[in-house]
Amino acid sequence: MKRRIWTVVAALASVAALVAVPSAYAAYTTAKLEVVQAGTAITLKATLSPDDDPTASVRFFAPAGTQLTTTQAPGTVLGGARAIVKALDLAGADLPLEGNLIVAAPGQIAPATQAACLGTTTPVASWVMVLSAAGQTLPVPAYLVATAGAQAALGPAYIQICLPPPDVPVGTPGRATFGAKVYTAEVTVNGVFSGGAGAWIAFWTPYRPGLGQVNVAGTIASPAVVAPGAVTVAARKSGKKGVGAVVTGRVTQGGQARAGATVAIFGGLKANRLKRLGSVRASASGAFTFRAKTGVFFRANVTAAAGVAPAVCAAISAAIAPVPCVNPTTNGFTAQTRVIRKR
Repeated sequence: MKRRIWTVVAALASVAALVAVPSAYAAYTTAKLEVVQAGTAITLKATLSPDDDPTASVRFFAPAGTQLTTTQAPGTVLGGARAIVKALDLAGADLPLEGNLIVAAPGQIAPATQAACLGTTTPVASWVMVLSAAGQTLPVPAYLVATAGAQAALGPAYIQICLPPPDVPVGTPGRATFGAKVYTAEVTVNGVFSGGAGAWIAFWTPYRPGLGQVNVAGTIASPAVVAPGAVTVAARKSGKKGVGAVVTGRVTQGGQARAGATVAIFGGLKANRLKRLGSVRASASGAFTFRAKTGVFFRANVTAAAGVAPAVCAAISAAIAPVPCVNPTTNGFTAQTRVIRKR
């Protein structure tokens, strides 16, 4: 994982110049990206405070080395989609939206809508999040854009989503339905991105509050590392006559220590009849120790929740300056060892 992070660092140095201008930033710092990967199914969860400035656009860069499949027919459902918006026209009430991400049919997205989001760039695939709420259907276009030039070092493509301003006066052309201010969104994309470890990086750009003007200077970056986890285990005899055992091991993710993960220890007199003996948390170094009163054979199962990854921002902050890096995350995982015999 560390090697992958430094690959991203070099790439972001050039990307920073494409997304930032040297001026003051808005109060727009809570954005966070979390990524869950299961085979070729990628789930992106993007969140920020409902009190932050409205979001104008988000670009999700896929990790370097990712392979793309974009041959899905129009109308293909790529996965589920959901969002929570703050409906400014409904006294700021939370409004849940649910639906699907589908491959757009030719002409389904108006050329003017695409141009407003991408300019003259032609996407390699066009999708629509078809979301429903309060009896209305709200289509939100999403574009898969191939990277070029300096951006190509980040990965092969990024997903770009542009949102309408929610807080301009009612009746303003292009204003968001319900005055909907998106602050939580989750979408699953099946069969487009190959699996693999790496860092997804979201670049978020806000609007200037109440004006509907894109605030490029307020752009921030939030990375989400995806890496496999692993756990090791060993056991040695302890206690009188060696009846007990000291079970030790280490939890890692992407080859680095994973602190705080919960490790369940299973043990028994026979390899095929193990029972759960208890659990322990991995230390800052990823190590754990468990003392079993009895047992000959043992196995360790680990469960790690999604967590923070401050090393990622520390590594890339200088490279993307003046774009701030905020709220870096790493994925959760489960893993287990083979059954071992105490020594």
